[in-house]
Amino acid sequence: MKKILTTSLFAFIFSLGAISLGHSIEFSGDLLSKPHRVFEIGFDSDAKFANNTLGLKDILTKNVEIDLQKMASDMPKSGFDLGFYDYEKGFVNLNISSRFRFSFFTELESSMNLNISKDLFDILGSGIELDETNTVDVNACADVFYTMGASFQTIISGYGIRFTPTYFVPIMYVPKTTATAKTTMTSEGVIEASATANVDVYTAVNMKEYKEDNKSVSDEDIGNVLSNGGFDFSFEIERNWMHGLNAGLYTRIPLVAGTLNYKMSTVAYANFYEDNLLEFVTDKEKAKPEPKHGHIKPSTYGTDKEEEGFEYSEESYKAYRPLKFGLNATYMPWGKWLKIQPAVGFAIRNPYTSDAIFYMEYALDCKLSLLKEIFNFNFGTAYQNQIFQHRFGLGLNIRAIEVLAQVSMCGTSFLSTFHTRGYGVYAGARIGF
Repeated sequence: MKKILTTSLFAFIFSLGAISLGHSIEFSGDLLSKPHRVFEIGFDSDAKFANNTLGLKDILTKNVEIDLQKMASDMPKSGFDLGFYDYEKGFVNLNISSRFRFSFFTELESSMNLNISKDLFDILGSGIELDETNTVDVNACADVFYTMGASFQTIISGYGIRFTPTYFVPIMYVPKTTATAKTTMTSEGVIEASATANVDVYTAVNMKEYKEDNKSVSDEDIGNVLSNGGFDFSFEIERNWMHGLNAGLYTRIPLVAGTLNYKMSTVAYANFYEDNLLEFVTDKEKAKPEPKHGHIKPSTYGTDKEEEGFEYSEESYKAYRPLKFGLNATYMPWGKWLKIQPAVGFAIRNPYTSDAIFYMEYALDCKLSLLKEIFNFNFGTAYQNQIFQHRFGLGLNIRAIEVLAQVSMCGTSFLSTFHTRGYGVYAGARIGF
């Protein structure tokens, strides 16, 4: 009982908040605060990995034991979810005054999401009914974007305002991919399982030249990639509404799509067949049935001359960074030493396309600053970039140098964050005067 109470208290403390990078690294809010430095150069690095089922202790053990029946009973109706997010940013800031603040930045942002329907785990936990066919759905998507841009921040008539035009280049994009698996077992002892998925990967360069022809990256290739970018625009506004309360809104609107001109295609498959399962169980000398899996060129799939590998083609795909809109606030009940920052909004991944995915986002952050903001302690809870997170951070700001660090307990569902289903790590630094 003592262990349970200690763990619950620890989880509760973490759930209170996060490092005050604002409500997210991109939309930092707090537009009415004075800058810490006139000139600074710095970076932010943020990585998160999460799922809703397997904890770290389930994987990092000498002998991994998984109770399939328990996993099936505990699996949510949505199935098994896996998420990954990584954000790397370098920037230079010039803060002439509170009314004239400029930032120039470059970023690399990537994400991946995978879902396996609950049917698979029901089959693993309960087995297959005789003469019945079961289906399992698998959905996945992924993207990588490189961005560069500049922002201008000012204060006009009491309103803090920031404009951020951004040029983004899609590097890789995997549109929503669906795989269907089928399993069947008959009373004659025949068991059969098969799964196929048509996988398309759009890329900024012709991967055939690099994978099969051993071509090296040239300046011309880099120029071609950078010339196929898109454009979006971010806007933030904030004002003081009453003593200690600032509030406003933020948005990112994609205007021009980035273009990926090359495509890799394959048919991923997995097959298993055994025509006498009882004989395999009773006869120890019988060879173990081995599943077959791999990927086949789409034009040869289902023919007598199937070929392993990918097919490459020149085919364009339009990709956008997520559209975002939200409201945020900063509440300082007893001065700047304590800031409470809630935010709520929504995002649409790859908007204006058939692959668009809508999801809500929220954050509740708390920052405690001591000794004139030299020491900062940060707490928070959030759902951002399709990952739930409870996070804790520390910051040290000695004017010329500022360093930030944060750890997060993550999950693809809210409850899974309390059971170590994923982790996140953030680090940042600023140097200037």
